[in-house]
Amino acid sequence: MEGGRVRWTDDGGGTLWLRLRGAVAAVETACGHLGGERVDPAAAADDWQACRDHCLPWFMLRAPTEALWRLSVPQTAPALPLSGSPLVEWHGGQRWYAAPVEAVGEIRAAASAVGGHATLFMSAAGAATAPRRFDALGAPIQRIHDALVHEFDPHAVFDRTRLFPSS
Repeated sequence: MEGGRVRWTDDGGGTLWLRLRGAVAAVETACGHLGGERVDPAAAADDWQACRDHCLPWFMLRAPTEALWRLSVPQTAPALPLSGSPLVEWHGGQRWYAAPVEAVGEIRAAASAVGGHATLFMSAAGAATAPRRFDALGAPIQRIHDALVHEFDPHAVFDRTRLFPSS
């Protein structure tokens, strides 16, 4: 059973939203220990759907040079040394950052340092100036990827370079 959400607001203007799910008794106990302001599950449903569908205002690009980055990292990864406030999902395994397109190296290095990778999800920059969408593959994975591409598209009918330039 879903238990709704809990909201904490700090003095710096930030808000932490926490979604709790589980047995009613477990959610009630957790809410008692966590504190914060409990929000009715019915009232929270639209917000969670908007988050799932990337329709929250947080997902909107705010500047022509801004990009939205989706990082996939181990759930136990520490906070990353990146500027801005991330939107964190999936027990910490999926983290979203809004950052300039030029931060591609910093973003990908931070994700890689904890065993993850970064994907350019959305960019206001034109296709000619935006970095490639996906991280480069390591040599062993690249060989497997190339073999699969050749197996499924032996006559090169599809755009093989859409995901990775070397395919």
